[in-house]
Amino acid sequence: MKVTLLKPKAKNQGGLEKATMRIASYFVQRGAEVTLLTTGSSKAPSLPAPINTIRLPVYSWPPFIRLEQFDRKTALWQKSNPSDVVLGLDRTRTQTHIRAGNGVHAAFLETRLRSANVFKRISLTINPLHRKILQIEKQAYESPELKKIFTNSRMVRDEIFSYYAVDPTKIEVIHNGVEWYEMEVDFSCWAAKKSSICQSLGLHPDRFQFLFVGNGYERKGLMPLLHALAPLRDRPFDLSIVGKERAMHFYRRQAANLGLGDNVHFFGQQNQIRPFYQAADAIVIPSFYDPFANVTVEALAMGLYVLTSKHNGGAEILTVPTNGQVLPDINDPISFALYLDETMKRRKTEQSALLARQSVQHLDFSHQLNILVDSCYAP
Repeated sequence: MKVTLLKPKAKNQGGLEKATMRIASYFVQRGAEVTLLTTGSSKAPSLPAPINTIRLPVYSWPPFIRLEQFDRKTALWQKSNPSDVVLGLDRTRTQTHIRAGNGVHAAFLETRLRSANVFKRISLTINPLHRKILQIEKQAYESPELKKIFTNSRMVRDEIFSYYAVDPTKIEVIHNGVEWYEMEVDFSCWAAKKSSICQSLGLHPDRFQFLFVGNGYERKGLMPLLHALAPLRDRPFDLSIVGKERAMHFYRRQAANLGLGDNVHFFGQQNQIRPFYQAADAIVIPSFYDPFANVTVEALAMGLYVLTSKHNGGAEILTVPTNGQVLPDINDPISFALYLDETMKRRKTEQSALLARQSVQHLDFSHQLNILVDSCYAP
């Protein structure tokens, strides 16, 4: 079986890139000959299996040209290098299977337009990158050569039906997997380590520990979270913010202006995230749009209570209210604050943590990847 994966910028460390590496490795374990078509001139990512990585040179800027170049070059490569399975993992027109990890861009734009100011709406409307993504997305989903679309949530599946003419039998929902068994050791010692980790991070062990994890704070909804926490600033809590953000100084200033300087702690991008899970009582994921935020299932596997927006497909795996709640409107700071206040009554205990962890045991990567690979191999 010859398998080709299409993923630009595979060396990045986001959730989609990590999923690409796992999928590639799993195909190899199942005996496939795997080729990864990607971009860039840097060293190939460190792969745990013999995967043939081919880097297609494209312009680094502007982004919409880069997107079009990668799409055309992957299509050309396929003509002279046919494969049994061509799995698109980002924005490409030509493949036999798609894993829609980025969701539906048309739905993302609609969600952002509803909450954006007038300048942001104009920017979203005229940006050529958005126009290009929408063009490629429509042609990809409606391609007659496409055999299967894998979505990581029912939310994304329903969005595809809403925006595009797709045969329902082509879509299969496979929720994101998690390193459930690999996390066992770190989970089992969280209670013993929680206090010392808090102290090492400059947090207050006696306070309720909120956690926010995400790259790109605007889309992940950090501002609504800060505004919702402002009325609660005299309550005993810390908020740890982890993830990459170019405008970090802006969010630091906003937190200070809201009187949250003593409560909010910015840690930036971190190579090791599990200590933050061990220290936290709850994670807040107030995304404006997330097909399925990986931190949802990771946090549950580490025993955290999850508070998330209805625009995160990961909300589907919550057992409300046992291990989490879904925010009806992240742009309503009063309602949001009430949910945060209620969450602070749910300090993590060994019993609650175990229940949260057990709720996602069935989502271990080995199980979820088996489903995807078996479906790709099906006639």
